[in-house]
Amino acid sequence: MTFTKQKVQQFRGDFAKAVSQLEKDFGCSIDLGTIRFDANEFRVKLTAKQGERVAKLTSNDFLVGDTVKINHKKVSFSELFIIHKINKKSIKVRNTITGREWKVSPNLLVKA
Repeated sequence: MTFTKQKVQQFRGDFAKAVSQLEKDFGCSIDLGTIRFDANEFRVKLTAKQGERVAKLTSNDFLVGDTVKINHKKVSFSELFIIHKINKKSIKVRNTITGREWKVSPNLLVKA
């Protein structure tokens, strides 16, 4: 058997179905990264994070003036930010305490 694009896509779909029970049992969310393959093998990065799966938001889900938090390891999750400007691919937020501005991808934002 050789790996083709269709077989790899089928694997991703079947994997998502099979892993849903593991997510419930262990209280985590499991994501399959990019699959790289050739005719003989494929490789993939698997990431498991504690807690429920967070929906990925787009810039259409936010309004200027909304209060948000940034879900990133370099930013404290307790800090609050206010949306200052919404661009096509990024959102400018301002820290409520320091006033410092950040340009952030919408999928890192969580509504407070």
